[in-house]
Amino acid sequence: MNLFELTFYLAFPVFITGIIFLSLKIEAKYLRFLLAFSAAYLFAISVTHLLPECYENTNTKLIGFFILIGFFIQILIEYFSAGIEHGHIHAHSSSCKKNLPLGMITGLYLHSLLEGLPIYQSGIIDSHVHTVLSTQQSLIFGITLHNIPIAIAFVSLLLEHKSSKFKAVLLLIGFALMAPLGCLISYLLNTFGVENIDGFVKLSFAVVIGIFLHISTAIMFETSENHKYNIAKIASMIAGVLLAAFIS
Repeated sequence: MNLFELTFYLAFPVFITGIIFLSLKIEAKYLRFLLAFSAAYLFAISVTHLLPECYENTNTKLIGFFILIGFFIQILIEYFSAGIEHGHIHAHSSSCKKNLPLGMITGLYLHSLLEGLPIYQSGIIDSHVHTVLSTQQSLIFGITLHNIPIAIAFVSLLLEHKSSKFKAVLLLIGFALMAPLGCLISYLLNTFGVENIDGFVKLSFAVVIGIFLHISTAIMFETSENHKYNIAKIASMIAGVLLAAFIS
């Protein structure tokens, strides 16, 4: 895929979903089901598809170390984003509602930017064309599927903080373009002949897997109420796993 196609597939569904939910409200329980579905998909493709390919023909200890880095980077990001990646959208005080949560926005943007880094050059991971396309498509679909419920939570948060719809749209555009920006950074590094671009992509791929593992497990645990799962939540997660198995 070229950069234009990557931008379209990563940004357009997220932007359109956010625009729709500027006017519609979704109940928290339905957002949790959607998050559980996307989290189960991310977890399944990480374990069955992305991890094995990332470890293939490489320094396994180094890859494992960067997966851990990605895992803890996400923890650090959530210190600023307050878990909006998990669907947390509650303002905590009247003064908070009057000001945009800049830490949350910055953390969310950074989260999406990092996810986009390995997409453009994911073809470097394996020499078999079919596997390469499958890896890139799995990443694109997984990130987009993950970002759609986040876009819903994001616009809900902005409206809760009394942002105008115009400002909300601008911030939504910024969020939708963060993953494509990550692709662009990788493209520029490759274009200008950065030494060992293959190694950079491989390690950024490992970081994204760590982010995926943290996000997916955190969301699946957070979908429980009183440490119990109802049938609808279990079904949402099973559906996400089955979709990952079908696509991968």
